[in-house]
Amino acid sequence: MKTLITIFLTFLSLQTLAQQSSLRGLVEIEPIVGYERVMKFEPTAHSKDRLTYGVRVRFGVPLLSLEAEATQAKDTETFVDRDLTIKETSNTGMLGIRSSFRLGKIVSFYLRAGGHARQSEIERTEAGVTTTKKPAVYLSPYAGAGLGINLNNRIRVNAGMTVVFTGRPRGSDREYRPTLGFSARF
Repeated sequence: MKTLITIFLTFLSLQTLAQQSSLRGLVEIEPIVGYERVMKFEPTAHSKDRLTYGVRVRFGVPLLSLEAEATQAKDTETFVDRDLTIKETSNTGMLGIRSSFRLGKIVSFYLRAGGHARQSEIERTEAGVTTTKKPAVYLSPYAGAGLGINLNNRIRVNAGMTVVFTGRPRGSDREYRPTLGFSARF
């Protein structure tokens, strides 16, 4: 809940800051909301749900801007045959740089890189017994690219792929994050 309040207050204060005439066009704010439900068959058949929400803010000119992102994700994995439910709440923060290149008036391309921090809480309920663990906060670099399509002066549709190089576990140390969303320029 603290994360949601922090994200909301940050969003409001940045929106107010962006309204100042000297900063007009230098600040972009993107809300982040996502949901997925996946059926998995390994190790046994089960479903997995994930809800993600947060905000991404960019400050600067398109060629080189500072980017900050804060998200919270809630993940539920249910193994019906084992009477097991695993819930994970993770808070992530990303801070980096972003360069955007226009390919005409409508289309733009961007590259991004920076640092990623993640804190999780995992709740495991098996046969009515619940245990909770909080792994250590870990830091990782990230890099990504994407495409933006302007719908008008203020609204843009964005699609991108970001890779977080987690280093865990060895051999599969990349976390791929595809995105599809919109941004509003103030």
